[in-house]
Amino acid sequence: MDVGEFVFCVVLNMMSGLEIGVMLCGIFCVSVTRKKSYLILGVVLSIVFCAGGDWKRYEEGWILILGQMLLLAIWMSWTEGQWFRRFAIYICSVMYLGFPYLCINLFFSAISGNSVGKLENSTFYYFVRGMLTIAIMSILAERLRKTSGYKEIVSRLPTRYFWIASVCVFTASFVQAFVEEISAGYENVGLANAVAVCTIIINIVFYVFGIGIVVLDVFRKKYREESILKEQYLQIAKNYVKTVRNNAKETRKMRHDMKNHMNILSYHLEQGENQKALTYLSEIQSHMDQSIKKTVSVNHEIVDAILSQMQSESERQKIRWEIEGSLPADLPVGDFDLCTIFSNLLSNSIEACTNVEESERSIYLAIRRLGEQLVIEVENSSSQSVEVGKLGNMTSKKDVKNHGYGILNIKDAVRKNHGEILFESLEGRFAVRIIFPLSEKATVYF
Repeated sequence: MDVGEFVFCVVLNMMSGLEIGVMLCGIFCVSVTRKKSYLILGVVLSIVFCAGGDWKRYEEGWILILGQMLLLAIWMSWTEGQWFRRFAIYICSVMYLGFPYLCINLFFSAISGNSVGKLENSTFYYFVRGMLTIAIMSILAERLRKTSGYKEIVSRLPTRYFWIASVCVFTASFVQAFVEEISAGYENVGLANAVAVCTIIINIVFYVFGIGIVVLDVFRKKYREESILKEQYLQIAKNYVKTVRNNAKETRKMRHDMKNHMNILSYHLEQGENQKALTYLSEIQSHMDQSIKKTVSVNHEIVDAILSQMQSESERQKIRWEIEGSLPADLPVGDFDLCTIFSNLLSNSIEACTNVEESERSIYLAIRRLGEQLVIEVENSSSQSVEVGKLGNMTSKKDVKNHGYGILNIKDAVRKNHGEILFESLEGRFAVRIIFPLSEKATVYF
């Protein structure tokens, strides 16, 4: 192999790795690692892989397997997350690359009049196909990432879905290989291309089947989550109504007995027993505090119900509260989304405070209207710093399967109502700031 061929093979190897990278980090949104040691390891492995020359010459040998293992090691080094999940997504990425290959092969076969087998004997063709694959997948990845909620949905998909998709694509590839083997002897390129079109259709069926399973299950889970949330909110509303009724009942009882209380106070004052009058007045106040539960209003009945429940929990956990402001009457955010935001924000705040010393536990809620924008800010005590970039992609709870969705649900509700959300981790404090536009002309800024 001369220098020119070697350089060309290095370029092809780089493109092969980049194709997988676009699928892995672009389409399937796997995060690139920030650890320098792993980045350097990936660079070293990529140099070894690129310098390996034409790996395709060893289709029956262990060297080809070594080349594929190097590609896997490179991207496992350059990405972060659970290794088993990354491995599953890597396999899925490699399998899904077969579809753009099949479409590009058919296109060039149709315009050149040559069979796919003849095209694939050309090293230059691999270069052209690789460039087109990278360009097409990059454009698709950019479009998908700009789609609202796409990255969050992919990050929430269980690992098993990627294995299911890989099996579906592997089955499609098996069918494709079988059809190509049968049509390999066709001298008529047009007939071979017609068979290729049928193969593409079969591939699409399997691909759609794999993706369809995922989409249907995502909607099933979303419906189940919403049903659970609605039941929780209904229970919150019932508890709030019960509290209001109890307060009204106690107020009526106090009003009924107030005349007797006033008579006793007047008697003590007339007798010059000022200390007894003060003591009796203190007993009345204590009875009122115990009988009538304090409620806070922010000008929204549903949110008031949530605040009432959260405050009750906070009292049990010895957490101090401070609330400022109220929600405007013209707030264009639905009750369900407001419930999702406030219940998740405040429950997360309470949970964070339980890990702090009792004397340091506090939650601050502020609701402000700034021109045509509404700002909701929640700040709570925190025992440790939070990696805000990973919020919504992880959970500190042991039951990972059923937890970790709170922040994602908040993000979904905020995005649905054209708002913005900002997390900030300070020393001993954690803050969340949400901004909603109150009119169509309003623009959200931080």
